[in-house]
Amino acid sequence: MNLVQTRVLISTIICRIAIWYDYMLFIDLINIISREFCFAKDVYSNIMQLFGIVGIGAIVRPLGAFIFGHIGDRYGRRIALIITILLISIPSSLIAFIPSHNQVATILLLAIHITQGIALGGEQGSSVYLIEHLSSRKENLGMYFGIMGFGRSIGVLLSAVIVIICKKTTDFCAWGWRLPFIFSAILGLISAYSIYTLGETPAYEKNRKQRNLPDLPIIELIKRHKRALILAILISVPVNVAVGFTIFLRTLAKEIALVDVYVTTYINEIILIITSVLMPISSIAFGMLADKVGKERTAILFIVITMVLCCPALSIAYYYKNYLIIMLSVMALSIIERGIVPIGIVASELFPTNVRFSGVSLSRNISYALHGGFTPMVCIWLTVTFPQTNLAAGLYIVFCLLVSVVAILQIKPQDKKCDWS
Repeated sequence: MNLVQTRVLISTIICRIAIWYDYMLFIDLINIISREFCFAKDVYSNIMQLFGIVGIGAIVRPLGAFIFGHIGDRYGRRIALIITILLISIPSSLIAFIPSHNQVATILLLAIHITQGIALGGEQGSSVYLIEHLSSRKENLGMYFGIMGFGRSIGVLLSAVIVIICKKTTDFCAWGWRLPFIFSAILGLISAYSIYTLGETPAYEKNRKQRNLPDLPIIELIKRHKRALILAILISVPVNVAVGFTIFLRTLAKEIALVDVYVTTYINEIILIITSVLMPISSIAFGMLADKVGKERTAILFIVITMVLCCPALSIAYYYKNYLIIMLSVMALSIIERGIVPIGIVASELFPTNVRFSGVSLSRNISYALHGGFTPMVCIWLTVTFPQTNLAAGLYIVFCLLVSVVAILQIKPQDKKCDWS
């Protein structure tokens, strides 16, 4: 790797740190946020209402993909990423200033999630940015994609550390929980600056010099690359659904496992430290495996493993009602999900450079709107609606993953448009 490629890899890691810090902070504090800003009849209804707000944010992500896909393919990957990062981090910091137990709070929270949802529509551009910069070393793309996973682990761990510090030094339940959100803006500014100091990708620059930039990338995408778009949507399902299922399990653990809040905090600290160490290692190992045996084969292997484990994980959770056991299941599923991630490289390969940013962003976010954003809420709804069985949520996950396996098997060599070298 040359110096520019190394800086690009570091910048994409910082970008992931900022995004995953925001994401995990919201998930870790979801019970407090639902108590402060939602006004339903019981705890489950409050959480469902909050997941509904998150789901609405997910619905607008394709709109964000349309907007930032146009910017990324027409005006450059870098500017699209900078705007995206700032619109994710700064609104997140505003949660710290929303008044509690006020009807306006729910509306403000919804407005923040809609803004972030639109911005997250362009977040997948970071993977396009990395892949196009490292395309000269495409035989190791899986490994580099895995290294980018360090950003997720650091973001998750940083979120936990900031929360722990605030718990120990402030009246956390009263007002201290607000402080970690303020830090989001700082991370966003650092990330945006790191991207700003870099140049455009070689593939985009080549297209710009050849004047091969479509006036309306989305129209070009839909007219000429329908098959690629449909395949990319379907193969993006597993990561979205797997992450959504782990969020559901984390939320379920806090409700069915009757343990003291300090015990859950202690368990969370241990699990997060172990997960933060194992996830980047597994990301790199699974990425190297994908480079050796193929990205599609690797993804199918870990999708099948997830399908096999999700129903037993639910059965164990309801049988033992033990917080530690449930969180160990979450950790295992989170690590396994890292083996599915290299399929994102395949999604990039399905599109030519002139519509790649739009194609990757739109496909991933349509998939997220249909599955990822609503997966926790659907799982809770199935749990409440079908109390006679504990496996309804697990069967829903299995069905979604099965559809994605069928889609991956449909990808042919001629479907790939790897024109970036």
